Amino acid sequence: MDKQTFIEHFKLLLTHLKDWTSQNCFNELSDNYAFILDSNEWDIITNAENEHVKGWSELQNKQLSFEQIIDLFYQDGKTPKWVDCNVYYSTPDITVVDLFFSDEFKDESEIYYMERGTGPFKAVVAIPPDHLKVMKGDKFDVNWKKHLDDSKGNHKQN
Repeated sequence: MDKQTFIEHFKLLLTHLKDWTSQNCFNELSDNYAFILDSNEWDIITNAENEHVKGWSELQNKQLSFEQIIDLFYQDGKTPKWVDCNVYYSTPDITVVDLFFSDEFKDESEIYYMERGTGPFKAVVAIPPDHLKVMKGDKFDVNWKKHLDDSKGNHKQN
């Protein structure tokens, strides 16, 4: 995949993510985006032999720009195999998107979600458990995960 196609897929993902999140959540979503890297394998990434992700653990929980994500996720025609994206929180001023990603960088033939036109990205709406749902009509608060993390002292940088 060339870099311009990758950028177009990322932009289309943001459109899908905003649309789908708006269908399920009552919050106002800003078009001013920031991104947080998320992995369940930070220990592996810290010690990675994969040069694409070496040192990324320093970026854990830090807000990154669209351009920074392009620079991190597009490496010599390869991208993460998949990146699941959900709105972590949103205010009228900023929407912070959590990027849960594969540490495997692959060429286009091995990338997930290409048939959606957003590969390697996929829009996901994280649904809160019933005891954490704050509802307005049939829509819930998209900020539930941030509120939960804040209550546990797990703060992602603003």
